[in-house]
Amino acid sequence: MQRNTNVATEQAQGANKTLTETIRSLPRRALYCFSAALVLFGSHFIWLVITDEFPPSMLPPAGEVMEGVVPFRFAVVGDSRGNQAVFEEILARIRADDVSLILHTGDIVRRCSPRQFEWVLHELGEQNITVPFCAVPGNHDVNWEAEDARMRYRLYGRAFGPRRYWFAYANALFMALDTSTKCCSTQDLDWLDQTLARFRNQFEACFVYMHVPPRDPRPGRSCGLKEGAEDLIRVLNKHSVTAVFASHIHSCLEDKVAGVPVFITGGAGAERDEPILPYHYLLCTVGPGGSFTVQRKDVDDRINTDYPEYVFRVKFPNKAVVLGGVGLLFAGLVFSLRSLAGRPEETRH
Repeated sequence: MQRNTNVATEQAQGANKTLTETIRSLPRRALYCFSAALVLFGSHFIWLVITDEFPPSMLPPAGEVMEGVVPFRFAVVGDSRGNQAVFEEILARIRADDVSLILHTGDIVRRCSPRQFEWVLHELGEQNITVPFCAVPGNHDVNWEAEDARMRYRLYGRAFGPRRYWFAYANALFMALDTSTKCCSTQDLDWLDQTLARFRNQFEACFVYMHVPPRDPRPGRSCGLKEGAEDLIRVLNKHSVTAVFASHIHSCLEDKVAGVPVFITGGAGAERDEPILPYHYLLCTVGPGGSFTVQRKDVDDRINTDYPEYVFRVKFPNKAVVLGGVGLLFAGLVFSLRSLAGRPEETRH
C-alpha cells in the first residue's frame, strides 16, 4: 500500500514538473495570448454572475385615475439615448423640482437589444425615481428586424409597459400614443378617438404625448409623421386637447396644429439637431381650470462618465467575448507550434 502511494505521489510530481516545464518552454507571445484569454473568460463569467438578475421594470400607471392636488407639476424628457451623464443630471434636477410625474417621449435606448434595456433600467434604478415614469416608445426602442409586429415591442414592453395607454392625475388626462413607426395607424387613431370620447369631458386638461411629432415645424425639414398626420390633428382638435408633447427632433421647438400647442423636446442626451440648443427638459405646471405653463430648463453638457461602464455592460456581448477568447487561444496555439517547429531536432527530445 505504501509503495502504491509513493508511486502515485511520484507520478503527480512528475506531471506537475512536466506541466511547469511545458509552460516555461512556451514563447512569451503565446503566454500573453493564453493569459489574456483566461482573464477575458474569467472576468466575463464574474460579470454574468453579478448582472444575472433583470432590473425592475419602470411601468406607467396605465388605466389608473390618481388623486392629486392642483396645481401640480410634471416633467417631459425625450431622446435620452447618448450621454447618460446628461440624463442623470436632468433626473436630479427634476427631483429638485418636486414633480408628480415624468413623461418620457421615447428613444430611451441606443439600439433595441436586451442588454440596452437592462443597462437603462439599471441606471434608472440608481436614480431613486419615486414618481410615475411614463414612457412611450421611440424608433430606437423598437426591434424593426422582427417579422411579427407584436414582437417588435417585446423588449420595450417588458421594460416600460404598453406602447399606448391612458391615465389621469388630479384634473388632467394623459394619453400615451405610439408614433415610433413615423405614422399614426388607423387602429391607433381609433383607440385615441374612442378613449378621448370616453374620458375627456371628465378632466379640465388633456395632454397627449408621443415620439414623432405630427409635423416638423422647421422649414424644409421632414422629421414629422409620414402618414396619418392630418387625421391625428383632426382628432386632437375634435376633443380639445390642451397640448401635445413629442421628441424625435433633438432640439426644442414649439408648434401649433389646428389650435393645439405642440412642444417638441429631444434634448435629454442624444446628439443635438438644428437649431442647436443646450440639453434640456420641460417643466410643466397644471393649474385650476386646466390652465398650464411650460418652461424649458437647460442643463449643462457633461462628460459621459458612464460610457466605460456602458461599454463593459452593453457593448461587450457574449459572442464578442467567445470570439475574442477563442481567437486569443488560437493565436497562442499558433505561436506555440511555430516555436516548436523552429527548434533544433535534438532539443525536442
